[in-house]
Amino acid sequence: MEIVDYAKPDVIIMDVKLPDSDGITTMKNIRMRNKNAKVLMFSGFDDEYYVVRALESGANGYLLKNVGGTELVEAVRQAADGLNPISPQLTGKVIPLARQNTKVSDRLTPREKEVWKLLSNGSSNAEISKTLYVSESTVKFHIRNIFHKLGVKNRVEAAKAAYRSTVA
Repeated sequence: MEIVDYAKPDVIIMDVKLPDSDGITTMKNIRMRNKNAKVLMFSGFDDEYYVVRALESGANGYLLKNVGGTELVEAVRQAADGLNPISPQLTGKVIPLARQNTKVSDRLTPREKEVWKLLSNGSSNAEISKTLYVSESTVKFHIRNIFHKLGVKNRVEAAKAAYRSTVA
């Protein structure tokens, strides 16, 4: 913790399980000491329990340790820029709402549902744009509407809302 106080890093990469402590508790303590720091969980645990717990506790993203160096560097950049990187193979576990939950999805138009399904599968705005044959600005418009209708601010919050609504 002393290094966090001294260095004041922009992005901290850590695991959900640490040798001498719980990574999520440690992350909460870091966030209390440095509210501006972004915390990127980097773990071998792909169990939705760890992913959701980390995100609900304030992690800015969650990557599996099987990512390459380039992907890790890009995720750190995204976290530093305020984005919320999540390993694509995790979003399908965390956001089953796009396929299963009708209560929340009833608020969305058919096109927003398509966008949300692709978003929940880890697709980028560019990938969604290509899949749906629309411009990226149109995709961004739909995502803004989805976030507004769900009352969330970003993809991670959308994932949390989706997960909570499917287990509630």
